[in-house]
Amino acid sequence: MPFDPRAAAALLLIISTTHLGTTGNAQAAPPNTGTRPVNCALKPSQCGYPDATNTGVPAGTKLKVVNGDLTVTKAGAVIEGKDIRGCVLVKAPNVTIRRSKVTCTGHYAIGSFIETYKGGGLLLEDVEVDCRNHNTTGVGSYGTTARRLNVHGCENGFDIDDTTSVLDSYIHDLYEGATGHADGIQLAGGSNIRIMRNTIYAPGGTSAIISHPTNNANVLVENNLLAGGAYTLYCPRDRSRAYRVIGNRFGRNFSGKSGAYGAWTDCRKAAVVRDNFWDNTLRPL
Repeated sequence: MPFDPRAAAALLLIISTTHLGTTGNAQAAPPNTGTRPVNCALKPSQCGYPDATNTGVPAGTKLKVVNGDLTVTKAGAVIEGKDIRGCVLVKAPNVTIRRSKVTCTGHYAIGSFIETYKGGGLLLEDVEVDCRNHNTTGVGSYGTTARRLNVHGCENGFDIDDTTSVLDSYIHDLYEGATGHADGIQLAGGSNIRIMRNTIYAPGGTSAIISHPTNNANVLVENNLLAGGAYTLYCPRDRSRAYRVIGNRFGRNFSGKSGAYGAWTDCRKAAVVRDNFWDNTLRPL
C-alpha cells in the first residue's frame, strides 16, 4: 500500500564485486567504478544486472508438467525440472525448488508462512513465476532465499515478513488491477532481509520496493537496478533499525524522476544511505 509522499536524498557512487551463482544462470554484480556504463535500464544484462536472459529456467531445461496446486510437506524435499501449473504451498523446512516454472493465479504463487511450519530454509533457484496478470503475489513471505528468479504478471513480486533474501532476480511487468497497488517487493513488519543485485521495474505501480512504516529491522537494499512506481523506493516512514540503502542504480526509463514523484521517499531516516546514483548519468542522488 502506498504511504504519504515525502522527499528524500542521498550521496555518492558504487563499488561492486563479481558474483557467480553456484547453479543455473550466471549472474554478475554491477561493474565497478572503473568500467561502469550508463543507461543499464535499457538492457540490464549488458551491465551485469538481471533480466530475462539470465534469470528463470535456464535455456534448454526440460520440464515435466505438474497440473494443479502442490503442497510440500516433506522436510528437505527437492523439486526440480517441473512446470507447475498451480500454486505451491511449502509446509516443511529446507525445501528446494529449482529450474522450474510456477504458473499461478491464486493468492500466492509460492507460499512459505511461519504460521504453517517452523525452520524456514526454503531455497528457490532459477525459477520463473508467472501470475498471468492477476492479483497474485509471486513469493511470500518467510524463511526464503531466492536466486535468479524471473517474476512477472503479479500484483506483488514478493511479500516479505522475515528472514528472506532476494538475490540476482528480475521482477517486472507487474499487474496493476482496478483495486491493486503493485509493488516489486513489499516488506511487512519483518527483519533480517537482504535485497541485493536485482532488477525491479514497476511502471504504473506503487513501488519497486516499499517498506513497513515502523517495524523493519536489519534490512539491506544493495546494488539493485530500480525504476518505476509512485516513488521507486519507500524507506520506512516513521522508524526502523539497521535499514541500509547502498549502491543502488535508479533508472529513468519510465519517468525522468525514476518514479512518478521521485526516486525515493523517507530514506533520510534510514541508518545508512550512500553510494546511490542515477542510471543515465552516474551522478549521485
